[in-house]
Amino acid sequence: MTDAIPRIKTIRPAGGHTARVLFAGERRAHHVDLTGLFARSRHFAPLLQDEKEFSSVEVVDEGIGVAWPIETKWGRLDLSSSTLWRIAEEQRPMTGAEFSKWRTKLGLSLTEAAKLLGVGRRTIMGYLKKDELPAIVAIACRALARDKHLLAAHYVPAKKAPRHAA
Repeated sequence: MTDAIPRIKTIRPAGGHTARVLFAGERRAHHVDLTGLFARSRHFAPLLQDEKEFSSVEVVDEGIGVAWPIETKWGRLDLSSSTLWRIAEEQRPMTGAEFSKWRTKLGLSLTEAAKLLGVGRRTIMGYLKKDELPAIVAIACRALARDKHLLAAHYVPAKKAPRHAA
């Protein structure tokens, strides 16, 4: 996706409080779990209690949002496509290849990445080979990449071993 507003082509319930969402311009649908959003917002609380109500979701406003037929004092209960996109991206598993790109983009050595994430260097090397990293690692990596202040607050440069002349 670009910086433009993402547009939703389709949304379908996928069990529980998960929706299968297809964004315009993409070939692969996202499975987006909205349980956390619903549990943390009194506005969405009715959807947490009623799966039938949740399943009545539909795309609105030419794909820039979704809505449920629950009336609020502001109109129908809705959610923007940007919020849905952000949640989908945050929930997307991170692969070892993506982890490698993250490390390179931030200019981190294996040792620096290990210190930053609170794991050993061998664990970092193992992550590079995985099909899917632990969710907490993906969350931390995305947050560190997004916020330079967060990165600065926790980054510790690796000490270079002094070279001795022969």
